[in-house]
Amino acid sequence: MNDLVKFESFIRVPEIFFDMIGITRYGEPRDTWKARLKQAFFWSSYANTIFCLIIEHIYFIKAAGNFTNFLELTALAPCIGFTALSIVKIMTIKANEAKLNGILDRLNELFPRSHVDQERYRTYQYNLESQVVMKSFSILYMILIWIFNLLPLVSMLVNYLSNGVLEKELPYFMWYWYDWHREGYYEITFFHQNWGAFDSAVYNLSTDLLFCAIILLICLQFDILAYRLRNAEGDYGELELCVKLHQAVIELCNQLEGIFSPSILVNFVGSSVIICLVGFQATSDISSFDLFKFILFLISSLVQVFLLCYYGNKLIEASSQIAYCAFEGNWNTADVRYQKSLLFVMTRAGKWQKLTAMKFSVVSLASYSAILSTSFSYFTLLKTIYDPSQK
Repeated sequence: MNDLVKFESFIRVPEIFFDMIGITRYGEPRDTWKARLKQAFFWSSYANTIFCLIIEHIYFIKAAGNFTNFLELTALAPCIGFTALSIVKIMTIKANEAKLNGILDRLNELFPRSHVDQERYRTYQYNLESQVVMKSFSILYMILIWIFNLLPLVSMLVNYLSNGVLEKELPYFMWYWYDWHREGYYEITFFHQNWGAFDSAVYNLSTDLLFCAIILLICLQFDILAYRLRNAEGDYGELELCVKLHQAVIELCNQLEGIFSPSILVNFVGSSVIICLVGFQATSDISSFDLFKFILFLISSLVQVFLLCYYGNKLIEASSQIAYCAFEGNWNTADVRYQKSLLFVMTRAGKWQKLTAMKFSVVSLASYSAILSTSFSYFTLLKTIYDPSQK
């Protein structure tokens, strides 16, 4: 027999990353010295990330004003977009901590605890999916950010071994009011950029993982509801409990929509541009080092948006089964009262639960296709107007 699955295992991976950036874990006391230190660390990291975004923008504006190489501008733009998106996402979490804890509290109350229930409702399969997806995506994102962060050191070493000259390089294009090539200044600047980039990656990653974990737990509740409706056997008391569960899960979906809808809109719009620019860089005449990191950036961006759309689609599918499962039960042998009440349940279940990007787009696999289509349109436009002979 499988070991009991704990509720905390579904959110363990995002909480590991929340620990790294100073956000209090679910259920952790908030009035201790440890919690206050984590708060101070979070706001210092957040301030550093904001500072990175500002000096990236200054560099971009100065470079654009001086008509710098077009490839340099299109290399900087997706990094700016990535950082800006991470700031929006983590503030979504920070501004809605109490609401998110309320959602997790409710899901924790509804979570199946016994071996029998966990076997019946496929809790083990849900947990396995969450662990595989979250760990794989985390590894991909960490490889991405540390390749971006440390590749300049590899490039410096290769140049030194081949030319005998040590040319200092930084991971990202940012404006500085001092000469960062000087001894001591370079090391501080390199650390500053690595810290900001790592925080940006973790902001994006932790928010997306928590979003996916909550949707997976809600889908588990829809599966529980579907099973109970299918096996209600005309029991009116059981039907009442099913209605209460359905109302609770619908309310959780509405709360999730209210929290994440603005950041999803920013994510969809930003990702369309980022995927376009990263794809443009990967297909341009750049060095092997840059080609490798931008291909990895492109893969990570595609996977990130796919995860959001996949789990949004999963929520639609999970909620759409309720009416069918209610119809599959033995309602034909039940009394008229039960049949009429079940009809109301089926009518309400006909309105599927979905998440949207501020009502502009439904979070689904169809949205993913639309984002890729938009990105490809931007990409072909850039390719059309770009002339490699002009600097």
